[in-house]
Amino acid sequence: MKRVIALVLELLLVTGVCFGAENEMILGHLTKLGVDEETLNADLAEPFFSLTPFTRFKYFNTLDGIVAALMSGRIAALEIDKYTADYLISRTKQYAVFGLPKTSVYNVKFSMLLREEDAEFCGRISSAIREMKSDGTLAAMKKKYIDDCIAGTYPETVKPEHFDGAMTFKVALTGDHPPMDYFADAGDPIGFNTALVSEIAKRLKMNAVFISVHSGARAICLESKACDVVFWTETGDYKNREGWESEDRPEHTIITEPYLDSKLVYVTLSDSPLLQK
Repeated sequence: MKRVIALVLELLLVTGVCFGAENEMILGHLTKLGVDEETLNADLAEPFFSLTPFTRFKYFNTLDGIVAALMSGRIAALEIDKYTADYLISRTKQYAVFGLPKTSVYNVKFSMLLREEDAEFCGRISSAIREMKSDGTLAAMKKKYIDDCIAGTYPETVKPEHFDGAMTFKVALTGDHPPMDYFADAGDPIGFNTALVSEIAKRLKMNAVFISVHSGARAICLESKACDVVFWTETGDYKNREGWESEDRPEHTIITEPYLDSKLVYVTLSDSPLLQK
């Protein structure tokens, strides 16, 4: 991501691209699994969005793509979980969180998404997550791989333990949610999610393999059985605070016990006009 940002900054210096093209306030968002861009934009008519200055959503398949669009002024802000927002801000002071009234704050829960036919496996993963919550493992992992990383540490690569003769499951990573899910400069997957999967695989005595996919391709990856598990987030309803984005879950899929929760926030540039509003 650092190389992408550096390249974009060079282009800005050469071309003089300005913020606010066509006077639109576009909000960048990672491509959803089951809600297309047109449907999401229809939700701008909801009262909740009257609290925001945004006029349109724009989908991107990668976080790098959203960051490049933000740096070039093609979008006004990006919508992301607070862990990722804090990570971005900790790495460069060019970003800031654009605050909104407290009534507009809503939560996001992190789970894993599997095929309905793998309900038994999904249940075993959920049981492992509940055990990890109960015995303090999840809290310790969150501190090491999220809180400490945001504070400036760099986590080591976590490789799942191998069990001879055991079943193998494939987990899709996008690299779009640091410090939960991202890749080292050498291309190795790192972050909280790799540690989480490795611990779950150890407890289930199964072999886990990581594969890389674009955010928008997660549903296809799961349906085609190119992978067995993808990471998924559910955003709390701004109307009744629960289950609004269950519509984003593809058909014939099930979700595990949530393993993390956060806030959903807007990230903009530190010199953005949004911060003066």
